[in-house]
Amino acid sequence: DQLKDMLLRNWLTHDALWYGEVAAKLGMAEASPMNLRVCRKLGRIEFKRLMNAAEALPPKNFEAYRELFELGKEVFVPEFITIQIDYPSNRVQVFRISECFAYNGMKKLGVLSEYECGIFERIEGWFDAMGLRYTRTPDLSRCLKFKGEECRITVNFRFE
Repeated sequence: DQLKDMLLRNWLTHDALWYGEVAAKLGMAEASPMNLRVCRKLGRIEFKRLMNAAEALPPKNFEAYRELFELGKEVFVPEFITIQIDYPSNRVQVFRISECFAYNGMKKLGVLSEYECGIFERIEGWFDAMGLRYTRTPDLSRCLKFKGEECRITVNFRFE
């Protein structure tokens, strides 16, 4: 667990340093969309690798999805990230982030007003890897915390 924590912290540090350099060089109008594309691709790649390693098929129902998602969370989400995930029904998942490292980092950089959430874009890459159909609310084109809102994201899944 100590090694995993260190590796995840190093990856997040790399991500923050890279983002800061790109934003400084190209501006937020370029850096933010680039970050969203990279986060989505990363999520897709890392989750496909996880599914291959676990010999997991794309989930056909919510219970199979939940089991696979929880495995991904255990592998890829550091313990120091404060996230609450609830499953209020057999097709709904609710994410609540009380303390956000990205919010804090963008605030320190002074670019929070232009930041678009790459964290959930990465999770949506996981959904892509699993071949899921879903809707997500609310709009994440600007950081919810920056807008004075609770960082609460609801995903409704459609399984056939």
